[in-house]
Amino acid sequence: MKPAFTWLAFGLLAVIVQGALGRGLPIQWVPDFALLVPVVGALVLGPLEGLVLAALVGLGGDLLSGSLLGQQASLRIVEFALTKLVSAQIDLHRTAPLLVYVFALTLADGAAMSALSLVFLGDWMLRPHHLGLLLVRGAVGAAIAPLLRDLAVGIVESLSESEARREMRLDTKRPVL
Repeated sequence: MKPAFTWLAFGLLAVIVQGALGRGLPIQWVPDFALLVPVVGALVLGPLEGLVLAALVGLGGDLLSGSLLGQQASLRIVEFALTKLVSAQIDLHRTAPLLVYVFALTLADGAAMSALSLVFLGDWMLRPHHLGLLLVRGAVGAAIAPLLRDLAVGIVESLSESEARREMRLDTKRPVL
Protein backbone atom coordinates (compact mmCIF):
# COMPACT_ATOMS: atom_id res chain seq x y z
CA MET A 1 0.00 0.00 0.00
CA LYS A 2 2.96 2.32 0.60
CA PRO A 3 3.84 2.49 -3.12
CA ALA A 4 0.28 3.51 -3.95
CA PHE A 5 0.27 6.35 -1.41
CA THR A 6 3.71 7.50 -2.52
CA TRP A 7 2.70 7.40 -6.18
CA LEU A 8 -0.51 9.26 -5.31
CA ALA A 9 1.47 12.01 -3.60
CA PHE A 10 3.78 12.13 -6.60
CA GLY A 11 0.78 12.31 -8.95
CA LEU A 12 -0.81 15.21 -7.11
CA LEU A 13 2.57 16.97 -7.01
CA ALA A 14 2.91 16.39 -10.76
CA VAL A 15 -0.47 18.04 -11.39
CA ILE A 16 0.65 21.05 -9.34
CA VAL A 17 3.94 21.20 -11.29
CA GLN A 18 1.96 21.01 -14.54
CA GLY A 19 -0.09 24.02 -13.45
CA ALA A 20 3.04 25.95 -12.47
CA LEU A 21 4.77 25.14 -15.78
CA GLY A 22 1.64 26.19 -17.65
CA ARG A 23 2.04 29.70 -16.31
CA GLY A 24 5.54 30.14 -17.72
CA LEU A 25 5.65 27.96 -20.84
CA PRO A 26 3.42 27.74 -23.89
CA ILE A 27 0.80 25.06 -23.26
CA GLN A 28 2.03 22.75 -26.02
CA TRP A 29 5.42 22.39 -24.27
CA VAL A 30 3.92 21.43 -20.91
CA PRO A 31 3.61 17.66 -20.43
CA ASP A 32 0.13 16.52 -19.42
CA PHE A 33 1.10 14.93 -16.09
CA ALA A 34 -2.58 14.54 -15.21
CA LEU A 35 -2.77 12.11 -18.13
CA LEU A 36 0.67 10.50 -17.75
CA VAL A 37 0.47 9.64 -14.05
CA PRO A 38 -2.66 7.42 -14.36
CA VAL A 39 -1.25 5.78 -17.50
CA VAL A 40 2.02 4.92 -15.78
CA GLY A 41 0.12 4.00 -12.62
CA ALA A 42 -1.86 1.48 -14.66
CA LEU A 43 1.41 -0.17 -15.61
CA VAL A 44 2.91 -0.49 -12.13
CA LEU A 45 0.05 -0.49 -9.62
CA GLY A 46 -2.74 -2.91 -8.96
CA PRO A 47 -6.24 -2.25 -10.26
CA LEU A 48 -7.71 -0.76 -7.09
CA GLU A 49 -4.74 1.47 -6.25
CA GLY A 50 -4.47 2.60 -9.87
CA LEU A 51 -8.18 3.37 -10.10
CA VAL A 52 -8.07 5.49 -6.95
CA LEU A 53 -4.94 7.21 -8.28
CA ALA A 54 -6.61 8.00 -11.60
CA ALA A 55 -9.72 9.40 -9.93
CA LEU A 56 -7.81 11.56 -7.44
CA VAL A 57 -5.33 12.90 -9.98
CA GLY A 58 -8.22 13.71 -12.31
CA LEU A 59 -10.08 15.41 -9.50
CA GLY A 60 -6.94 17.39 -8.65
CA GLY A 61 -6.72 18.42 -12.29
CA ASP A 62 -10.36 19.51 -12.21
CA LEU A 63 -9.79 21.63 -9.12
CA LEU A 64 -6.63 23.27 -10.44
CA SER A 65 -7.75 23.87 -14.02
CA GLY A 66 -11.21 25.22 -13.38
CA SER A 67 -12.89 22.66 -15.63
CA LEU A 68 -16.18 21.04 -14.70
CA LEU A 69 -15.83 19.05 -11.50
CA GLY A 70 -15.45 15.43 -12.52
CA GLN A 71 -14.65 16.11 -16.17
CA GLN A 72 -10.97 15.17 -15.99
CA ALA A 73 -11.59 12.61 -13.26
CA SER A 74 -14.00 10.64 -15.43
CA LEU A 75 -11.62 10.81 -18.39
CA ARG A 76 -8.69 9.64 -16.27
CA ILE A 77 -10.69 6.66 -15.04
CA VAL A 78 -11.60 5.70 -18.61
CA GLU A 79 -7.99 6.20 -19.74
CA PHE A 80 -6.75 4.10 -16.82
CA ALA A 81 -9.09 1.25 -17.78
CA LEU A 82 -8.09 1.59 -21.43
CA THR A 83 -4.42 1.43 -20.48
CA LYS A 84 -5.03 -1.72 -18.44
CA LEU A 85 -6.78 -3.30 -21.45
CA VAL A 86 -4.10 -2.27 -23.92
CA SER A 87 -1.25 -3.33 -21.63
CA ALA A 88 -2.79 -6.80 -21.43
CA GLN A 89 -2.41 -7.06 -25.22
CA ILE A 90 0.71 -4.97 -25.90
CA ASP A 91 3.78 -4.75 -23.67
CA LEU A 92 3.69 -1.08 -22.69
CA HIS A 93 6.75 -1.58 -20.49
CA ARG A 94 8.77 -1.37 -23.69
CA THR A 95 9.61 2.13 -24.83
CA ALA A 96 8.38 2.16 -28.44
CA PRO A 97 4.83 0.92 -27.74
CA LEU A 98 4.57 3.30 -24.79
CA LEU A 99 5.61 6.27 -26.96
CA VAL A 100 3.02 5.48 -29.61
CA TYR A 101 0.30 4.77 -27.05
CA VAL A 102 0.85 7.99 -25.07
CA PHE A 103 0.97 10.07 -28.27
CA ALA A 104 -2.32 8.57 -29.52
CA LEU A 105 -3.93 8.83 -26.08
CA THR A 106 -2.99 12.52 -25.83
CA LEU A 107 -4.76 13.21 -29.12
CA ALA A 108 -7.78 11.18 -28.02
CA ASP A 109 -7.78 12.99 -24.66
CA GLY A 110 -7.97 16.38 -26.39
CA ALA A 111 -10.91 15.20 -28.49
CA ALA A 112 -12.64 13.68 -25.45
CA MET A 113 -12.24 16.90 -23.44
CA SER A 114 -13.82 18.81 -26.30
CA ALA A 115 -16.63 16.26 -26.58
CA LEU A 116 -17.39 16.62 -22.86
CA SER A 117 -17.37 20.40 -23.25
CA LEU A 118 -19.82 20.05 -26.12
CA VAL A 119 -22.13 17.87 -24.03
CA PHE A 120 -22.08 20.00 -20.88
CA LEU A 121 -21.34 23.50 -22.15
CA GLY A 122 -22.63 23.35 -25.71
CA ASP A 123 -19.32 24.39 -27.27
CA TRP A 124 -16.74 22.28 -29.13
CA MET A 125 -13.49 23.63 -27.67
CA LEU A 126 -11.07 21.98 -30.12
CA ARG A 127 -10.47 24.31 -33.07
CA PRO A 128 -8.49 23.43 -36.22
CA HIS A 129 -5.54 25.60 -35.18
CA HIS A 130 -5.32 23.64 -31.90
CA LEU A 131 -4.42 20.44 -33.76
CA GLY A 132 -0.78 21.48 -34.19
CA LEU A 133 -0.53 22.38 -30.52
CA LEU A 134 -2.04 19.04 -29.58
CA LEU A 135 0.44 17.17 -31.80
CA VAL A 136 3.37 18.91 -30.11
CA ARG A 137 1.91 18.23 -26.67
CA GLY A 138 1.47 14.58 -27.58
CA ALA A 139 5.12 14.35 -28.64
CA VAL A 140 6.27 16.03 -25.41
CA GLY A 141 4.11 13.68 -23.32
CA ALA A 142 5.40 10.67 -25.23
CA ALA A 143 8.99 11.77 -24.59
CA ILE A 144 8.35 12.12 -20.83
CA ALA A 145 6.38 8.84 -20.45
CA PRO A 146 9.36 6.41 -20.37
CA LEU A 147 11.05 8.54 -17.70
CA LEU A 148 7.92 8.50 -15.56
CA ARG A 149 7.53 4.76 -16.11
CA ASP A 150 11.09 4.13 -14.92
CA LEU A 151 10.54 6.41 -11.93
CA ALA A 152 7.32 4.59 -11.05
CA VAL A 153 8.99 1.19 -11.27
CA GLY A 154 11.75 2.46 -8.99
CA ILE A 155 9.26 3.83 -6.46
CA VAL A 156 7.23 0.62 -6.41
CA GLU A 157 10.31 -1.59 -6.11
CA SER A 158 11.92 0.48 -3.38
CA LEU A 159 8.75 0.60 -1.28
CA SER A 160 7.53 -2.90 -1.98
CA GLU A 161 6.19 -4.56 1.15
CA SER A 162 7.06 -8.02 -0.11
CA GLU A 163 10.78 -7.32 0.16
CA ALA A 164 10.42 -5.47 3.45
CA ARG A 165 9.01 -8.55 5.14
CA ARG A 166 11.32 -11.45 5.70
CA GLU A 167 10.06 -14.93 6.07
CA MET A 168 10.85 -16.54 9.40
CA ARG A 169 10.91 -20.30 9.54
CA LEU A 170 10.57 -22.23 12.74
CA ASP A 171 12.03 -25.67 13.06
CA THR A 172 9.22 -27.70 14.64
CA LYS A 173 11.13 -30.99 14.84
CA ARG A 174 12.83 -30.04 18.09
CA PRO A 175 10.93 -30.34 21.36
CA VAL A 176 9.81 -27.02 22.74
CA LEU A 177 10.03 -26.43 26.52
